[in-house]
Amino acid sequence: MINAIGCEDLRNGEDLLGLLEYYEAILDRDGLVTREGEIRSIKLGLIVDLLRMVNIPDKLKADLVLAVIDAWAMSSKSSTQNEEDLKAVRSSIEAVRRCVLDAMAHPRSRASLQLDAAVMLSLPLMPCDLQEGEVARIRGLLGKVMDFFAADMESEFWHGSQ
Repeated sequence: MINAIGCEDLRNGEDLLGLLEYYEAILDRDGLVTREGEIRSIKLGLIVDLLRMVNIPDKLKADLVLAVIDAWAMSSKSSTQNEEDLKAVRSSIEAVRRCVLDAMAHPRSRASLQLDAAVMLSLPLMPCDLQEGEVARIRGLLGKVMDFFAADMESEFWHGSQ
């Protein structure tokens, strides 16, 4: 399996699983649902940590991480936001875990790229998490990440078919 998906891909998968376990342990603490600021901080932390693990150009990664941190709204906009945030974080963790375990169990040539794309698509980031004027900027940066993935897949396709 290590040769099929590469040592780096396997290590990245194991690192992701460790990160997910860490956040699950934090979420399992008693009374967390009543502590809005803490939930918002945990959600931001997970998003930033997941972004840091994705294999994208360093400049784009730094720009995106800083933009999300700068745009983050620490207070929620609705009374049910705490429960929604917890649900989104747990759902994100489970989606990333499934992708990691699948990549490790069924190695493919594009495992790293597929895992990175899955992480990006599983981020528990919603427009209501951001300050109103920042949503378009974050969407633009996320679009650049997906464009990078698309270009990487296209490049691999053309090099692999020759």
